[in-house]
Amino acid sequence: MEYVSFATELGWMAVARHGAKVSLVVLPRSSESAAVAAVHRSFADSYDEMRETSAAAFGTLPERLVRHMSGEQVAFDDEVDKSMWTAFQARIWEATRLIPYGTTRSYGWVAATAGQPKASRAAGQALHRNPVPIIVPCHRVVGADSSLTGFRSGIEMKQRLLSLEGVPPIHHAIV
Repeated sequence: MEYVSFATELGWMAVARHGAKVSLVVLPRSSESAAVAAVHRSFADSYDEMRETSAAAFGTLPERLVRHMSGEQVAFDDEVDKSMWTAFQARIWEATRLIPYGTTRSYGWVAATAGQPKASRAAGQALHRNPVPIIVPCHRVVGADSSLTGFRSGIEMKQRLLSLEGVPPIHHAIV
């Protein structure tokens, strides 16, 4: 397992890979050590050896993430490591990758697109476990009433990522 951390306009991020495929994207954190700690927490039980490498080892991914975090529209067609994904997660996350930049879709849409139209709650749970946000743009998924709902990195980060893409502010769901 290799990883690299880097600074963006929103904070420190990290990406990790297993082989040539991306395994993890850590959304912006307040410090480099916090981003690196998130990598280690994510894979503590899965891989014995993790090592820091250069950004060049990830091709243009770190640079594209930096550009995305500054509001630039960037394509993320990177190949991801699906070895730890269930078949259901893979279908949900692949459906989520179809959501265009600057738009949102509901959990119901994601579930239906993944072939499980009655599984919107399960889709939400799968998206909460998404290890590669931005590549799998789970921040673009909203409630049936278009409200902002759960996001592992917090509703504020979800709104910030949507704002970067030009999506107007969205109300928060009352829980």
